[in-house]
Amino acid sequence: MDRRTLLAMVLLFALFMLWSKLYMKWYGPDPDEIAAAETTVVEAPVERAADRPADINDSPTTMPSYDGHAVDSTTEPTFAPLAFSGTAGAPLKVVTDRFQLMIDPHGGVITSWQGLEFSGIEQEGYVELVPARGELDPSPRGDVLVFEHGELDLTNAVFSPEGTSLLDLSRSSSPREMSLTATTDGGIMVRKTYTFRPGAYDFDVNYEVSTIDATALGIATRLLGEPVSARFTWTQGVELTEMAIKAAMRRPISFRAFAMVGDELDFKQQANLDRDDGKAFGAYRGSVRFAGAQNKYFMIAGFVPDSITNAVEGRIRLGGDRETMQQSWEIELPLRRSGSDATSGLSYYFGPSDFDGLKGYGCALERTVNLGWKWIQPISELVLGLMNWLHRFIPNYGWVIVVISVLSKLVFWPLTAKGTQAMRKTAESQARLKPRLDEAKKKHGKDAQRYNQEMMKIYKEEGVNPMAGMAGCLPMLIQMPVFLALYQVLYNMVDLRHAPWMLWIHDLSQPDMLTTLPVSLPILGSHLNVLPLVMAVATFLQTKMTPQTGGAGGQMAAMNKVMPIMMLFFLYNMPSGLVIYWTINTGMTALQSWQVNRSAPATGGPQTA
Repeated sequence: MDRRTLLAMVLLFALFMLWSKLYMKWYGPDPDEIAAAETTVVEAPVERAADRPADINDSPTTMPSYDGHAVDSTTEPTFAPLAFSGTAGAPLKVVTDRFQLMIDPHGGVITSWQGLEFSGIEQEGYVELVPARGELDPSPRGDVLVFEHGELDLTNAVFSPEGTSLLDLSRSSSPREMSLTATTDGGIMVRKTYTFRPGAYDFDVNYEVSTIDATALGIATRLLGEPVSARFTWTQGVELTEMAIKAAMRRPISFRAFAMVGDELDFKQQANLDRDDGKAFGAYRGSVRFAGAQNKYFMIAGFVPDSITNAVEGRIRLGGDRETMQQSWEIELPLRRSGSDATSGLSYYFGPSDFDGLKGYGCALERTVNLGWKWIQPISELVLGLMNWLHRFIPNYGWVIVVISVLSKLVFWPLTAKGTQAMRKTAESQARLKPRLDEAKKKHGKDAQRYNQEMMKIYKEEGVNPMAGMAGCLPMLIQMPVFLALYQVLYNMVDLRHAPWMLWIHDLSQPDMLTTLPVSLPILGSHLNVLPLVMAVATFLQTKMTPQTGGAGGQMAAMNKVMPIMMLFFLYNMPSGLVIYWTINTGMTALQSWQVNRSAPATGGPQTA
């Protein structure tokens, strides 16, 4: 190995390591490792009115405070009219054909959601989306009812079910409701109704606010005024659902909160919660569509159905807790009068980030699925649709990836062949002109300007276009959008989660770990992954078959020697579904280069080493 090749390898490796460090510095720590280390539930952050964004501040009041709520200054109550009394009963349980969840009567909040169609980490049990609480952790924050002169915080409300504490829809074909009621000492009654549907991941939550008699109505009117809005709150983040892997190129955007108001969709990265610039926090006002939090494959969101055509004015706030790194969201919607009552409702979605499944809600919720940059997303949608269509006939997603890989290569086969032929002709021309170029360099090597003039003169005399070899790069540039789309789909497609292929490959969303090594290697980790090694061999064969335009000791030759090592580091801890695609694509490219070289006339041949 000559010195230039060795220097190129060292510089490329240094550049690779520097990029990894800068990537982590710019985008923060790996959320998988954070979530694995932190398993406590987020404590609702205490917010002062001055700390809240101006457009979501509570209605101002000059009245004094009583038990945290605004009261009439002429009233001297002998009891807490806005306090909830009673003792919480046993947790409430709901079972459908797709999930089971638990509701705590204290606050009426959801404390557990398990997806019956998805297994948990390392394929044990059911997947859980609500983080577990430690013994010393505070209760999750409940919803808030906003009135003209104050708020009614439901965190400490004691709800009682109107009927059974177990709702089973596993064999039902029609929607069913679970209604909970809580009453304050002053006679304000709050009814919270959950509506569940079989075969669906979404369900509805509706609030109805009323009073038990005329006396209670007078107290409520005097203390709070007219009802204004309901603030639906989720402060528990999303549980870690995937086994953490040590990848050279990490993905800190897997955990994020999101909000969409009007046509504007905004994301807040979990890794930014510990920043002092408030980059992970946001407040929005307008036509509310949805807000939520997600990990790589699942989400917990609140949304307004059909809000694209039926706009609902409201407010959204995104935030979180810097200590637990759990993100939170709030959606505030109007409380509408209906006689003596006021009602407000929101739909919830607990489940997979499935693009096709989310499209049916009429609020653009499918845009939260990570399909790449905006200009890549249409191609990603086509790739995703093709994979789902093929899966109707091919039940194994591993073979679907194989078919997609072959098809994508065949589509660009003629273009790639032309590019390879152009590179070969350029390599042959440079090989033929090499003696004259070497002589010119020996004669004018110290005068760069004179050498370049002499070199261009030689090219002109021989009728050679020195830029013709660039045509070989054109197919790669044209294929790049398709490759990026395939990368996004194969990396984020929830259907690949725990999907087996064959032999030792049991999960296409994880590296194909064959065994555990006795030692942990830098960057690679402690697992022996076989597919990346096969891919590195295929890359080596491709570089050997690709015509070189820079001579045996040129920069391109040095790059080709380093490329298999670089691709091994880059893809070693990537999902096996992605590595399958890249290996097949690389292998077919090597085969195509071999065919082009074999069919070309023997004119001295290009330099390939």
